[in-house]
Amino acid sequence: MDPDIYYPYGLPFFTDQPVIPVSFINNEDFYINIYLVKQNKLNNLAGIIFSKEKKKYHFPKNTIVAIITQKKPDKIQCYIKLKKDMIYIYP
Repeated sequence: MDPDIYYPYGLPFFTDQPVIPVSFINNEDFYINIYLVKQNKLNNLAGIIFSKEKKKYHFPKNTIVAIITQKKPDKIQCYIKLKKDMIYIYP
């Protein structure tokens, strides 16, 4: 098990569910929140990417996430349908 790989909050790393590797890079001076989206609605918080940080994640296949920033916590910045081995850079 690689200690540099994160899993969304609430998803155990030992699950039988197929996962895809993705990375997030936050180039802003504030943190960003990653939320899971289910049935076109915000669901659980999946993770937090702090300022100037890069994190590798394993998310379930066919996951859609929403990005919400510390700067504008009441606005969804974007929705992302995650794809295998992609690097998502904000902004």
